[in-house]
Amino acid sequence: MRQRYSRQIFFPPIGEEGQKRIGQSSVLVMGAGALGTVLANNMARAGVRRLRIVDRDYVEESNLQRQILYDEEDAARTLPKAVAAVEKLRKINSEVDYEPVVADVNPGNVRELMAGFDLVLDGTDNFEVRMLINDACVKQGIPWIHGACVGSQGLSFNILPGETPCFRCIYQEPPPPGAAPTCDTVGVIAPIVNIIASIESAEALKLLVGDREHLSRDLMSVDVWENSFD
Repeated sequence: MRQRYSRQIFFPPIGEEGQKRIGQSSVLVMGAGALGTVLANNMARAGVRRLRIVDRDYVEESNLQRQILYDEEDAARTLPKAVAAVEKLRKINSEVDYEPVVADVNPGNVRELMAGFDLVLDGTDNFEVRMLINDACVKQGIPWIHGACVGSQGLSFNILPGETPCFRCIYQEPPPPGAAPTCDTVGVIAPIVNIIASIESAEALKLLVGDREHLSRDLMSVDVWENSFD
């Protein structure tokens, strides 16, 4: 264990004790697209004990520009994203207990999907699912980390029930259909995906090792094309 995670253990805020905590943790990644693949990759390499990946979609050629766990063979086979992601991750870290779930997140299954997990990471791409995640996490007292990207812009925000505002506090209601820009309408570039997912991942590690003092309580917004970090 020390050899695999040695560089992470050498980092003083994690250390041996923090690595033990990471190795006992369970993380749910909602969505296995651009953000979700980076999140799942980072959590697997960090050495979480249990990693569940939930996504309803299948790998397509247009995903390959930014969704780091997939390749041309996955697209040719039209594999479910959750299944393809776990196939790759098992080759990276076979010690993790992976659970690919091919499912549409809805009011009937959202609480069951996250039951027993220490943390939920947002790799989704729509407000409705985020509202479901938020409400279920708040009711069950499970922290979750919101992330979103479009174009060259992205944002991340930690939602810690009882400590921070929640997703519904900020957005209240989803925008009307077609009102908000999406990756299908204005595109997205890979660098912002990697930056936002990395911010989410760093916050996840802080939470998993118990360093709540250094957790961000702010909504962080980044535009890599305009060079803005707010």
